[in-house]
Amino acid sequence: MKWKVLLFVLLSFLAFILYSSFSQQSIQLSLPSLPSITGFFSKILSSQKPIYFKLYLDAIRGEQSFQLLNTNFSLSGICLTPITIGKLTIQTTSLPCKIEMYSPNGNIRVDGKKIYVEATSPLIRINDVEYVTSEKILFQVDVNYLSANVFSQSLIFKNIVGRFEKLTDSGVSTIINFPPCDGIELLDFNGSLQILDEVKLSGNARVSYWCENVKNKV
Repeated sequence: MKWKVLLFVLLSFLAFILYSSFSQQSIQLSLPSLPSITGFFSKILSSQKPIYFKLYLDAIRGEQSFQLLNTNFSLSGICLTPITIGKLTIQTTSLPCKIEMYSPNGNIRVDGKKIYVEATSPLIRINDVEYVTSEKILFQVDVNYLSANVFSQSLIFKNIVGRFEKLTDSGVSTIINFPPCDGIELLDFNGSLQILDEVKLSGNARVSYWCENVKNKV
C-alpha cells in the first residue's frame, strides 16, 4: 500500500515539473509576438491623427449638421421664415436678412445655400437692430454669405466638385481633386465654415477619401 502512495506522490511531482516547464516555454514563445501586435495597433492609432486642411466645394449637397462654437457668427441672404426669439416673432419672410450672433451656442443645418439655425446667443443683431436675450433663436435663410466657427463629429460628402489641400508647417503638402476622386469623410471636424460663391471648410479632422470606390486615409 505504501509503494502505491509513494508512486502517486512521485507521479504528481513529475507532472508538476512538466507543467511548469511547458508553461515557461509557452510564455517565452508568445513574447516575441507582442511587439508586432503593439506595432499593429500603434499604426492604426497613428493613422487616425487629425490633420490640418482646407476643403473647397462648389456646394454642400444633402443636409449636413454642425454645432456652433462659442465665437462670432454672421450671415446675409433672404429669410425663408420669420425669426423667432423665444415668444418674439420678427416678420422677415422673403426679406433681406443680415444676422450676427455673438458667442452663439446651438446648431446649424446646411443644405446647399439653405441654412437652418437653432441656437442661443446673448446678443443678436438683425438688420442692424440689436436684441439682448437668453431665449432660443430660430430662423431659416437662403444665404449669400455665411461665416461661422463650427464642430461636427462626422461629415461625408459624396459626388462632389472641389479640392482638398492638406496643410503642414511648410505649406500645402497634398492636393486631392474631386473629380476624379468622388467623396471625402471628415471625423471630429473643428474649424471654420464659409459660404460665398463656393464653400470652404478649414480646420482639423481625421480625413479619408474615396477614389474609384477605394477608401484611403490622408
